[in-house]
Amino acid sequence: MGLDAVEDRQRHQGKRLYDWATIDVMADDAPPGQADGHSQVLIRRHRRTGTLSFYRTWHPDPQPISVLVSAVCRRWRVEEDLQGAKGLAHLDTGQVTCWTSWHRWSLMAMIAYALLAVGALHEPRSNPTDPNGEIAMVPVSPRELLTLLRVFALPRPRQDTDPTHALHWSRWRRHHQHQATACHRRWNEITAVATT
Repeated sequence: MGLDAVEDRQRHQGKRLYDWATIDVMADDAPPGQADGHSQVLIRRHRRTGTLSFYRTWHPDPQPISVLVSAVCRRWRVEEDLQGAKGLAHLDTGQVTCWTSWHRWSLMAMIAYALLAVGALHEPRSNPTDPNGEIAMVPVSPRELLTLLRVFALPRPRQDTDPTHALHWSRWRRHHQHQATACHRRWNEITAVATT
């Protein structure tokens, strides 16, 4: 069992300092035909609050605690990116009813968020000691980049005050609502026959 203080995750709230420990456990739940490998429980204790978190790990070769800790810390970044994709690219708002449309919606949302994340990553960083006298700033976030793109690059939506557009939109919406209603009725008839 080793105790290590490797993680000092830097966020907007400041550093979060943890103590880490590992305990070897028996790999008794390995699937049949798979080598036992090395199972460990990784324990994280917050230095200020004393809150404990536990992570069960499995790996084919012995790994040092620093590798296990970096894997856990990468998980936080993945969770933050997933929340960003939901909030900025609307990953979780797709109203789809089949696998194909779900895959398309998810793919397009992830591409949109990836473009924002990569764009924010490649934004030039200002140096606090810049001789040009520029103001020091935190790096641009994907949310800030989206706001700037909406102002400077993305076309503004057509105003609803245009009568031709409003009539076209009303016809299109009511037609698709009629199709959805007809599909629901057919589905209800099919399920009613199947249950009787």
